[in-house]
Amino acid sequence: MPDEKNPSGIFFVLNLAQRIPMKNIILFISLIGLSFVSKAQDINAFSDANNRLYQFVKGSFQQIYYQQTRGVYVGNKFVAYVDSKGDVYVHHNGEKTQMAQTFTEIHNTDNLLLVKTASVLRVFDQGVRHVLTANAMGFAWGDSLVVYQDAIGGYLKYYYQDQVHDVAMVVGNYPVKKHEVGANVFIYHDNAGNNQIFWRGKFYDLFSSNEQAIFRCGQDVAAFNDPQNQTFTVFDNGYVIDAEPQKALNYSCGNNFIYYKDASEAHKVYKEEKVYELGFDLQNIIVRDSVVMFQDVGITKIWYDEEIYQIFSTQVKSPQIDGGIVAYTNQWGGVSAFVRGKEVEITRAKVEDFQLAGNTIVLKLSRSAYQIWWNGKIYDFQS
Repeated sequence: MPDEKNPSGIFFVLNLAQRIPMKNIILFISLIGLSFVSKAQDINAFSDANNRLYQFVKGSFQQIYYQQTRGVYVGNKFVAYVDSKGDVYVHHNGEKTQMAQTFTEIHNTDNLLLVKTASVLRVFDQGVRHVLTANAMGFAWGDSLVVYQDAIGGYLKYYYQDQVHDVAMVVGNYPVKKHEVGANVFIYHDNAGNNQIFWRGKFYDLFSSNEQAIFRCGQDVAAFNDPQNQTFTVFDNGYVIDAEPQKALNYSCGNNFIYYKDASEAHKVYKEEKVYELGFDLQNIIVRDSVVMFQDVGITKIWYDEEIYQIFSTQVKSPQIDGGIVAYTNQWGGVSAFVRGKEVEITRAKVEDFQLAGNTIVLKLSRSAYQIWWNGKIYDFQS
């Protein structure tokens, strides 16, 4: 074991047959509060007709680059872009930071920006640029976590809360998998068949077996079919719980919940020791962020914050999901949104494009006219 010092609709609630009491309620509530705060995003970005890059921050527009970019990446508190020369920059709290000259890969989450240039792996986190390694092998990431293997010594390492930690020295290539890394969790397998999960600074035992399992990770949760007990098992904020007595047919994790289809082909959501039934024969299921979006006999429904909501719009096209908001093209060619329990018509005017990021939606009306929807208000921009 690694040494680690360092939201209305009808729904049904089924108590689990075997409940495991949650402890440390104060800590649990505080973690929920931190998760909510981390999702508060009031920033977005767009380029005008002259290819000048602007960011929108809490009601104001600011030009941050004057030429055409090669890519733009928006996080909770930053806007990153690749400039005309191929260099990567980040704007955060009014400051501009160069991340790298040229790049091989760029990935962004709500909190992190990852830039890989050849074998050099860098991360931008809360205004600070870190070089994780100059010899990166496989790597994967969550909202606040990076797991990677360093070619020097083969060490499997992780970056979390401004620090790099060693997990173990590995002979050969360690299979770092994206679906095994969440915001605050990741799965670790050793050569002896032991499977553990890291969660907020500690490792927890899951099972030991030569038979492999498919893991899915979310914010503070994970799910897998246990090959030993033949059960569908979840890791939930520090507890390992059998959610179903039989293996699930498929499953996926959201922020702090787990969607799955059980052995009888019923679609369900597990959250905090409760199981919510979504129905049977559902189509076009999307599990992302804090929502499950699906079609039920041609009707679009959304599970959010332990309830099921029905979208009454006749059409829901090209949905984008972030922070409990689902923005989509409506029947007029404009944009509507499900905003944390309410269906909101943003505009009926036909838009060329739109982009949801946190609490903001950029509406491109034409090459020179934009609108930003932020917290229920529209802000106009004309170049």
